[in-house]
Amino acid sequence: MKKLNALAQKGKINENAGIRDSHSTIINADIDKVWNVLIDMENWPSWNPDVKQVILEGEVAEGVNFSWTQGRTHGKSQIQTVKKPSTLSWTSKAKLVKRIYVWSLESDEGQTIATVSASFQGAFVVFAENHQKVYNELLNWLERIKEKTEGE
Repeated sequence: MKKLNALAQKGKINENAGIRDSHSTIINADIDKVWNVLIDMENWPSWNPDVKQVILEGEVAEGVNFSWTQGRTHGKSQIQTVKKPSTLSWTSKAKLVKRIYVWSLESDEGQTIATVSASFQGAFVVFAENHQKVYNELLNWLERIKEKTEGE
């Protein structure tokens, strides 16, 4: 995980991973509002029904561990980067698959450009995950955070 942690700390995914994807959307909300929803990790299940539970072992900060359940997957994760209000990244292990998630936010005249990127790797990545599933997962995250922040 050292290599993955180092990449995530730089706000990068593993471009050599078996599965990787990235998507962006424009959110009609201020960057601080989007950031605050994103870092309120224990409340992810309230706006993203794919996430069933998040247990954070402290405040949102680099090096803090958390566990979470998304769909049928339970992952153990560690926050790697917290750069308010632009970057949140973490590494995760679940089902013999190692992952990096990177959220990037950019302010643009009262709107926010949100990008989520992920890489999945491991000996069994092709059995545990597939590209279409990751593609849909990332798009769902973006759609749901957009709905949450624009709707308030």
